[in-house]
Amino acid sequence: MDAGKERIKRMMSMGKPNQAIHDFSAQNGLDIPAADAIYGLLHSLGHTKWGIHESVLRATLLSAEAHIQKKTLPPEQHIALLSQMKHYLAVPRLQHLPLMLLERHPGLVPDDICEAILQTPGLYQKCSVAVKRELWRRDYNLFAGYMMPLIDNYAKNEELLDMSREIFSTNVKSYSRRRRVHPALTQISSAIDADLKLYMQTLGMVRHRFLETNNPVFGTLRLDLVMSMHENDVSEITRNDVCHKLAWSLDACVMKQIMDDRRVLELQKYFDGIDPDNAPYGEIALILSSPYSRHILAQYIFSILKDIAPNAQVSTRYTDLTWPSLMSIIGLSAHTLLSQERPKIPKVDRSVTRVFFRSIIPFILASDKHDHKLGSYQLHLQKGSVGKKAQLNHAGAFPDSDSLYSKMSSLQPSSEDISILSSSELARQVLHVFLLKRIAEFDMAMLNIWLPAVSEAFKASLGLPDTAYVRTAADDTHQPDVALELRQNAFECDAFMLSLVLHIKETKGVAAAIVNSAIQGLDLAGQGIKGANTDGVISHAIEAVPLLGLFDQLAHIRHCAHEQVISFLIECTSILSTEYSTANGGGSNNNNNGGGASDAVEGLGSQSQTVPIHNKESAVYFVFVLAEHAAAKYAVDPEQFDKLGRLYHKLAAVSPPQAFEYRISSTNCLHSSKFLKK
Repeated sequence: MDAGKERIKRMMSMGKPNQAIHDFSAQNGLDIPAADAIYGLLHSLGHTKWGIHESVLRATLLSAEAHIQKKTLPPEQHIALLSQMKHYLAVPRLQHLPLMLLERHPGLVPDDICEAILQTPGLYQKCSVAVKRELWRRDYNLFAGYMMPLIDNYAKNEELLDMSREIFSTNVKSYSRRRRVHPALTQISSAIDADLKLYMQTLGMVRHRFLETNNPVFGTLRLDLVMSMHENDVSEITRNDVCHKLAWSLDACVMKQIMDDRRVLELQKYFDGIDPDNAPYGEIALILSSPYSRHILAQYIFSILKDIAPNAQVSTRYTDLTWPSLMSIIGLSAHTLLSQERPKIPKVDRSVTRVFFRSIIPFILASDKHDHKLGSYQLHLQKGSVGKKAQLNHAGAFPDSDSLYSKMSSLQPSSEDISILSSSELARQVLHVFLLKRIAEFDMAMLNIWLPAVSEAFKASLGLPDTAYVRTAADDTHQPDVALELRQNAFECDAFMLSLVLHIKETKGVAAAIVNSAIQGLDLAGQGIKGANTDGVISHAIEAVPLLGLFDQLAHIRHCAHEQVISFLIECTSILSTEYSTANGGGSNNNNNGGGASDAVEGLGSQSQTVPIHNKESAVYFVFVLAEHAAAKYAVDPEQFDKLGRLYHKLAAVSPPQAFEYRISSTNCLHSSKFLKK
C-alpha cells in the first residue's frame, strides 16, 4: 500500500498529473471489456472508483476464501499456489489468504514462506496454532517463547496450586480429572498436539523450570502431560515416554486415593524392568516429586504402619515400608537427580524406617484405644452426643490433656524423634497424615502431643533465622525467601497448613471447640478478655491451643499460612453469625459488607448446633484481635496479595453486626483495612 502511494507521488511530480492519473487507472483498474463504459455508468449512478474497487475486492476475497476452504489441493499444486501468493504476505488486506491456504496443509510450509512469515511484523501472531506448530519445529526459541509462559501459568494458577496442597481429602479423587480439563493444561497439550519432537522439548522446559525453582508443581505438570497424551490415545508419544507406565499406575492410585496390591505390583514391576545403567532416574524423580505422588505414598506408608501396630512385636510387614519410602525419597531428591549427569538413587535414611516409624506405632495404638473408648465420632455426631463422647468440658472446649493419653506418661515424642522430624521430609509427611486423620476423630489431644515437635521440625527444615519469626507491626511483612534446596520443605509446610484448616472445617464442631479453648485459656489466665492487651490475648490463646501456636509461627514466614489463618477465622466468624442469627429468631444476617454468614461457608448451621460457642462476645473479640494481629505481622507474598485481600473481604462480609466495634471492617480495623480496600 505504501509503495503504491509513493509511486503515485512520483508520477504526479513528473509534470503531467492528468496523464499520470489516466495511466495508473489503466494499469490498476478493472481488467474487463468495456471497463471505461462501466466506470462511466457507475459514476453517473453516484459510485466512486474507490467504492467500485472496494466492492470488487471484497467479492473477490470472499470467492477466494470459499475456494480455499472448499478444496484441499494435492501437495504439488498446494506448494505452487503458495509460491504465487507469497507476495500477498506483505499486503495486510491480502495476507490472510496464504495463511488460510497454509492451514489446509500445515505440515507443508516451504522455507521461503516460513522466513517471510517470521520477517513480517505481526504475521506470526495471525497464524493458526497448526501453522505455528510447524514453525516451532524449525525454531526452538520461537516455541519456547510460546510455551514457557503457559508452563509458568500452570505453576502459578491459584486453583491448581490449592488443589495440590491438599494432602488428602474426599475431593482429591476428582482433582486429576479437573486438572486434565483445566485451561492451564489444555493450552499446553493443544500446542503439542501429537508432535513427539515438541512434546520432548516441552518436557525439557518443564525440567528447566523445576531446576530453577525446585517447585514440585512442575512434577505434577510432568505427570499431567504424559497422562493427557495417554487419555488422548497419542500412542507415538506414550510409546516413547519412558515414564508412561509409571505415571499410568501412579495416577490410578491418586485418583482412587489408595495404593492397592495390584497397583503396587505394577509399580514394582516397572522399576524391576529398568536398566540400572541407563535408568531415567531424573524423569522418574520429577514425576515422584509431584505432591500428589508423595502424598499418596505417605498415606500408603501410614496404612502399612496401621496394619503393623496391633502385632508390632511379631509383624512381618516392616520390610514393606522400604519400597514406598524409597519412592518418596527419590521424589524428594528430584532436584539433585536432575542436576546429575549420571543420577544415582539415594538411600533411605534408616533412622526414619527403623526408628521413627517404629516410634509412631505406640501413638497409633493409643489413638485406636481412644477411638474404641469414645466410639466413632461421626456416629456420636449423628446421635447428638458429641460433647460428652469427645470429652469437651463444660465450656465446650478441649481439655488440657485427654484422660486416656494423660495416663501414658511415656506417650511423648523423644528427642530422637524430634531430631529425625527436623531432618527428614519423609518422616514429616507420614506424621502429617496421622495428625490429619486425628482431626477427623475429634482427637485434638494427639495433635497437642505432637504439634510442639512439628513446630520445631518446621523451623529447622526451612533454614530461616529466628528473627524471621518475630515481627512488629512496623516491620516488613514480605514472605522471606527459602533456599532453593529447601523449597519442597516449604511447599509441604504450606500443604500441612492448608490441610489442617480444611479438615477443621470439614469436621463439625472442631472450629467452635478451638475458639472455646482459646477463650477459656484467656479467662483462666485472669485476663478478663476485653481488658487484656492484644499481644496478651494472642500469647494466652497460643498457650491454651498449640494448634494456634503452629498457625502463628508459620504465618509469620509463609503467605499460605497467613491465608489459612484468615480462612479459619472465616469459619469461626460464620459460625458466630449463624448463632447470632439463630438467637435472634433465625432471621437473615445481611450486613453492609455485601453478604451474610450463610453465603460464606456451606452447612454452617449444623456446626454451631454440634458444638456451640459458649461466649459469643469473647469469641468476637478474639477473632477481631487475631485478624488484626495477622494483618499487622503475618507474611505476605506480593504476587498473592489480591487473593489474600479476597479472604479478608470475605471475613468482613460474614462478620456479624452484633460484633459492633469489633466487627471486621475497614472502619474498625487499623491493620486489616489495608486488605479491605476496594
